Amino acid sequence: MKQALLFFISIGLGTQIFAQTIKPEIVTDRPDQTEAPSLVPKGGIQVELGTVIENDVIENTKVTNYTYATALVKYGINENIELRLISEYLGQRVKFNESDINKVTGASPLALGVKIKIADEKSFWPQAAFIGHINLKTGSSEFAPDYTAADFRFTFAHTLSEKFSFSYNLGAEWNGETPDAAFLYTLSLGYAITDKVGAYIECYSFFPEDSRADHRIDAGLTYKITSVVQWDVSAGLGLNDIAPDSFISTGLSFRLLK
Repeated sequence: MKQALLFFISIGLGTQIFAQTIKPEIVTDRPDQTEAPSLVPKGGIQVELGTVIENDVIENTKVTNYTYATALVKYGINENIELRLISEYLGQRVKFNESDINKVTGASPLALGVKIKIADEKSFWPQAAFIGHINLKTGSSEFAPDYTAADFRFTFAHTLSEKFSFSYNLGAEWNGETPDAAFLYTLSLGYAITDKVGAYIECYSFFPEDSRADHRIDAGLTYKITSVVQWDVSAGLGLNDIAPDSFISTGLSFRLLK
């Protein structure tokens, strides 16, 4: 059952946003957990939309976490700085012996952030950028953090060949439930199947200061409907009992103005 989640059949319907091909082509931070060091072009607005379902079963209790809608909006200030806004509408359903015992929905706090270019790729040196966010005191009370929530990471990418790329992140995040940080890493191997279709496989982990590590693996596909519109699908598994059992996601991203 779990192994089947790592294989996908792509089905997509394209909607043309621009009549002419626009370059540079869209580069997104989804669907994998490894954020890209590429910035949105100056003056461009990029919107990355998605939904996620995450399942975890512990004895007779099943917890399903829903990200009904997530939106990452990015704006290119110049060649070195990108502004970012993240909004999510969340839900959680808890069942015990197949009977609902709790169900909540609501908006998460808005997150404001920035991506800053560090370096272009040159020889064996990777393309690199810094990303940081801080959560505002907004959203529903059900998902309001007890402490200030924030995150940062350094993002790196190598072009291995015309078909393969290798990306990785290092950073930390504060989820607001405790004052402690969770350190993280991601490793992602990408493969260009065609000019329009790409695939990746990834492993990543979180290392909270106050609990055991959370290890996961995922894989997915992307399809470029146009040079500035992309559809994606992905799924993954938890590798230990701290991680969720499985999760699946899909989304649509597009860029305007540039």
